Amino acid sequence: MPGTPPTSATFKSHTVIPPKTDSPANVLLLLHSIGDGPENFANLARNLNLPETTCISLCAPNNLPFGLPGYQWGEDVVFQGQDLSLDVKFAKAGFKTLKTVVEKLIADGWKPREIFFFGWGQGAICVFDYLCREGTEWTGMTSEFGGVVSIGGIIGSEVKTVVTDVAKKSNTPVVVCGGRNGLLTARAADRVKSFFKDVQVVKWDREGDGMMNDAKEALPVMQFFSRRLLSRKGVPEGFSELEA
Repeated sequence: MPGTPPTSATFKSHTVIPPKTDSPANVLLLLHSIGDGPENFANLARNLNLPETTCISLCAPNNLPFGLPGYQWGEDVVFQGQDLSLDVKFAKAGFKTLKTVVEKLIADGWKPREIFFFGWGQGAICVFDYLCREGTEWTGMTSEFGGVVSIGGIIGSEVKTVVTDVAKKSNTPVVVCGGRNGLLTARAADRVKSFFKDVQVVKWDREGDGMMNDAKEALPVMQFFSRRLLSRKGVPEGFSELEA
C-alpha cells in the first residue's frame, strides 16, 4: 500500500497539490528551472491532472545572485554574457534538497517505484545529479523509481563515473525531451543512456529546450505516465487512450 499522503504541513517549503478525488498511489516531484519558482510548476501539475497522484512542486534552495528574482539549485551560478549557465557546479545543494524530500517520502512509507520526477532545465539536471551520484549517496542507481521526465536536462559535469556494465544501469525509465540547438544533443542523450537502461529521447521540431508548447509535444510525456503510473482502481477511462 502507498505511504502517508504528503501535505503542506509536512513539506512546508514546497507546494503540495493533492489529487482531486482518489487517494494517491503515486507522488510526482516537480523541479523548476533556474530563475523560476515552485508556483509555475504547481500550475503545471494541476494542468497535468494525473490520476491518483500527489504532486510536490519543490522550491530550489538558493536565491539568484544580485537580487534577481527566482531560485536556483546550485550554490554557484556561472554567467555567460546575459545568460545563466545551466550546467552549474551543484556542490550538492540541489542534490541535498531532493535527497531530503525523497528520504522523507520513503520514511513515510512510499516505495521508490511510487515516486516520479519531472524536471525542467536545471531542475532536470538536479534529478540526474541525485540519481547518478556515486559513493555512499549513490542510491538512485540501485532503486527503481517510477520514472523521470526531463525537459531540456542533461547529466551534469559533476557526475564523473560512466556505467559500462549494463547490469549495473538504473532500471528507472527516463524520457528526455528537447528541441534543436539546446542542451539535449546526441552526445548528451547517449550519456543519459550510459546510466539508464530504458531511455526515450523526444526531439521537438523547434528551437530550444523550453517547456511543452502544445498537446502534440506533451503526448510522449502523457503516454509515459499512462504506462508507469500505479493505480488502486485501474487507469481511468480516457487516460489509457493516450496509448493509442
